[in-house]
This record gives sequence, structure tokens and C-alpha cells, in this order.
Amino acid sequence: MNSLVEDISVTRKRITIEATAAEVEGEIQKSLKHVRSKARMSGFRPGKAPMSLIEKRYRRDVETEVLDRLIPDYYVSTIKSKGLSPLTPPIVESKDYQSKGDLKFVCYIEVRPEIEGLVYDGLPIEVITTQVSDEDVERQLKAIAANRSTYTPVDRPIQVDDLVIVDMEDVKGGKTYDDHYYKVGHESVADDISIALSGKSKQDTVEVQTTLPANFPVNELAAKTVDLRIKVKDIKELSIAAIDDELAKELGVDTLDELKGKIRETLERLAKDNAIKKQKAELIKSMVEKYDFELPELALKSELDDIVQQAKTQMTLKDVPEEELRQRAKDSAITSLKAKVIIDTIGEKEKITVNDDDMQQRLREIAYASSMTPEALMQYYSTMEGSMETMRYSIFREKVVDLVYSRAKTTDGGQ
Repeated sequence: MNSLVEDISVTRKRITIEATAAEVEGEIQKSLKHVRSKARMSGFRPGKAPMSLIEKRYRRDVETEVLDRLIPDYYVSTIKSKGLSPLTPPIVESKDYQSKGDLKFVCYIEVRPEIEGLVYDGLPIEVITTQVSDEDVERQLKAIAANRSTYTPVDRPIQVDDLVIVDMEDVKGGKTYDDHYYKVGHESVADDISIALSGKSKQDTVEVQTTLPANFPVNELAAKTVDLRIKVKDIKELSIAAIDDELAKELGVDTLDELKGKIRETLERLAKDNAIKKQKAELIKSMVEKYDFELPELALKSELDDIVQQAKTQMTLKDVPEEELRQRAKDSAITSLKAKVIIDTIGEKEKITVNDDDMQQRLREIAYASSMTPEALMQYYSTMEGSMETMRYSIFREKVVDLVYSRAKTTDGGQ
């Protein structure tokens, strides 16, 4: 096999691969002999059918199988021997092969551009001070208590924040909706139904004309202007858990002061983690802004496509024309691709790899956070094409950024 690499541009290369008829035919004959050893043909014992019959029946399929195997092998061999770093899969220009003849395969790829003078050792990072206040601890404590709150039945008129169970009737439509839960809102956000229900008691009936929101839980009525007749069936009051030693004991510590100490430790750790994440992001951002290099056209288009497709899943952007989304996302795509090129370049130079232990550890972390077993998570990922490679690259990226961060030098931010 011979190969030739031509420069189309700084980031695009044309690869020509040629193999002689003898090379290709040798592989085809090996495969035909393997087929013969397994083939069952009428009148012959397994493995004893004449090669002429095997060729006649199986050659075309075997040629396809051999070419499908040889071309990728030749391609990978060429990439490695020429020291190329593809950013995109190969785009086929031509494939020329006639049975028992020579093979010529031509494709082009986009490669990672060279970055002149890339420096990533000793990059400056500002020290970020973190501080957790007593107010932060109290706010988190109240949130914990609120999460452990419950609704209990009460025998009194409806008040703000009550959870009310009602039967609703669409007067014009003539349809009823039984046992519907409705939370009565505060005055600042109260809707017509909350206002009508406030002060009413069990078995009371109210009528209200209103335009319901698009996210109203009864789909048939959502976003419609309706006349509703509403009967109150039950009233439940929000009982917020007391913030005391009993709450602390429920959460695994002896006293409220000890619980506050645990909350402070957690908040301080989270604040520090967030500060480190911000520092790491600033390091990559500083290199993206400092170094200028040509970005491959197809790789940039792929990056832009991914960002636009993700944007389309957001409710606030789903109705925005695609061309407008592409314009909005162009700078983000450039920044993202530049960061990938820089990270890949550093990772290759530092020989950073992701092994099976790294992958298993990440699977365990995700499984724990998702309340799944690692086995179930692995089975889930196996159904999603490319998901494992995405995870592998995510770990690789983190390792590279961690290395750059470990070699950075802190500054006082000019103070």
C-alpha cells in the first residue's frame, strides 16, 4: 500500500491511498478460504466445496467486506505514519476498484491546526476569595426545613399558600374535572382562581371567568378563556418543619448548632469548588483570546450545528428562525472549537490518556447521582451512539484543564 498526502489548505489535506491488485486479491483469497471452511453446499462436506463454486457464490460479498476493512485500515495507517490529527471524519472523493484490479481511494480530511508559540505553563490566575455568611447558612437552613414541610388538612377558610382540592366544571363546555389540586398564590402573583377561592370554606362553590395559562395542568383547558364553577372539597395547610434540634437529629446530627456547622462546611466547599471552576474557565479563555489560528471549515460548521440543535430544545428559542440562531451562535462556535483545538494540542503533547478505570469511575459517579446502578447506566449509554466517546472526551478535557491549572501561578488581581 502506498499513500500520498497533499495540502489543500493549512487545515485540509487530500489523502490518496493505492494498493496493488496482488495486495487486495491476497486479502480476498484469505477471506474466501475462511468462507469455504464454514460454507455448507449441497453435495459437498463442510470445507470441501471447490473454490470455483465459492468464488461464484460469495466473491462479490467478500470483495465488499474486504474493501470495507482494508480502506479504514489503510486510512488509519496513513494518518499515524504522517502524524496527522483529523478533526473531522474523512470525506470520500473517489473509490476506484474493479474486481481483481488495483485499488485507489481518495478522500480529504480537516486536521488540527498548528498553534505557534503555545504556552500553558505558569499562566496567571487571580486568587478568588470565598466567604460564607451567617445569612447564607440561615437561608440554606430554611430551604432544608421547607423541603421537609408537609400539607395537613385544616378546618378553616382558605388562606394564601393553602393546597386546595376542588372539582371544576367548564360551564360552557359542560365537562367536569374532579379532584384537581390547586395552590392558592400570594397577592403579588395571585390569579383569578386564587382570588376567588381565598376566604372560602369546604363545600363552598365559586364561579370565575378567566384565561388560563398555557401550562395549566388540565391540557384541555390550557391557554383558553373559560367560565369555571369550582367546588371546594378539602383544604390543606403548609406545615413548615421547625428549625430546632429535632430537625438536626432527623438529618443525622445531635444539635442545631452542629447542623449549622455542617451546612457551613458544605457551602464553603461548594464556594471553593465554584471558584476553582471559574479559575479553570478563565485559563482556557485566556488562551483562546491570545492565540489566533485558522479553524477548519467543516469542523466549525459541525460545532455550530451542535450549538444550534441544542438551542432549539430551549423553550425560549424554539420559534427563532434557524438562520438567526446560527448568527447568534457563530462566536460561541468559534470559541468552543478554538478551546477544543488548544486542549487537544496540550493533551497530545503531554500524552494524557483516559483509561478504563477513569471511565468506570465516571460511570459510578453518574450512576450515584442518578440513583442508578453502574450496570444499568452502562446499558443505557450503550443504546446511545457516541455517548461513551463523548464521556471519554469529557474526562480527557478535564484532565488537560486540571494539568494547566496545576501549573498556573496565582496573582493578587493587581491589588
